[in-house]
Amino acid sequence: MTRVDGLDVTRLGGMDATRLDALGPAPYGDPPTAVLGDLRAAAPAAGQRRSRRRLVPAVAAAVLLAAVAAVVVFRAHSNNPAAGGGRRTGTTPPASSQAALRQAAVRLSGLLAQSVTDRAAVIDAVTDVRGCGPSLRQDARTFARAAGSRQLLLSRLGSMPGRSLLPAAMLQDLTGAWQASAQVDTDLARWAGDEIARGCHRNSGSDASLRASYAPDGQASAGKQAFASLWDPVATRYGLTVYQWNQL
Repeated sequence: MTRVDGLDVTRLGGMDATRLDALGPAPYGDPPTAVLGDLRAAAPAAGQRRSRRRLVPAVAAAVLLAAVAAVVVFRAHSNNPAAGGGRRTGTTPPASSQAALRQAAVRLSGLLAQSVTDRAAVIDAVTDVRGCGPSLRQDARTFARAAGSRQLLLSRLGSMPGRSLLPAAMLQDLTGAWQASAQVDTDLARWAGDEIARGCHRNSGSDASLRASYAPDGQASAGKQAFASLWDPVATRYGLTVYQWNQL
């Protein structure tokens, strides 16, 4: 009989499979791969566990870096007008701003139309007074009405909705021109009154009220020229009336 560690190996050789299974897996040596293969994969060696512990912070850092890069790319895209997002540079206002700007320009065009009417009436009255025409009293009232109309236009211009959308320099030029024109019309009304009071003299330039109108008339002309140069491109863009400076 051959014994190994107290076991009779000859008897083991004749043992049937059922009794061998009852003994369970061998206590030593490599267990069958089919049984312990999954356990080996689930329980890595100590060196592998240390490698994974070092890998976790690295993965977290990589995820954080990717998130930061995504934020930077998103902001760059949103601030790029060519990409269709973010803030606009002002070269192409949005459709709502364009509509509001056109509406403001239309309102201003209505004020200009009234100014043109006043200007035409004043020119006719000046011609009549210079020629000692038959309508001197009517001329004086025409000048007075024109002066009042200029003041009303200034008030309406100052409170006009959407005026902040229009070029500030253009509105400043028009405001100065209308203020000066109101003074001119007031001086001309006095001139017509002088002609009525003392008797009219054709083409008389010695009247003090007439001479007083010269300085504000020059200011009005300069303001109208500056305004027209800025208004005409706006009017052309929105299909509104373009004016010569001396029509205003």
